Amino acid sequence: MAVVLILEPIFEADFCECSYGFRPGRKAHDALESIRENLKAGRTQVYDADLKAYFDSIPHDKLMACVRMRVSDRNVLGLIRMWLRAPIIEEDEQGKREPPKKTDRNATASRYGKTSLFVLPLGLRASA
Repeated sequence: MAVVLILEPIFEADFCECSYGFRPGRKAHDALESIRENLKAGRTQVYDADLKAYFDSIPHDKLMACVRMRVSDRNVLGLIRMWLRAPIIEEDEQGKREPPKKTDRNATASRYGKTSLFVLPLGLRASA
């Protein structure tokens, strides 16, 4: 949690205002309200991205290259690398621990908690 408290504000600053996924203080209801406001303003186009298995396919080397552009502390970078390599183990209702089934798309997402770091490439502001 301490690392998230440090890293989240660094990467949060890069997100578009209209991005809601995996962001602190933002909920699905906020996104729905934004859609309502835009519809009332006459905007009718909505862009959506299906992130099916996105967390399972993040290229770690490219992600770490992006992180190194903003974070220089070797200990923090090492910790992030360890998180990326760590196996996912979940406990079922009977207390049995095992890796999640391939069909469980949310299992990997829950591994990373609520940090925006891993969806950063999708929510960056367009540079002018």
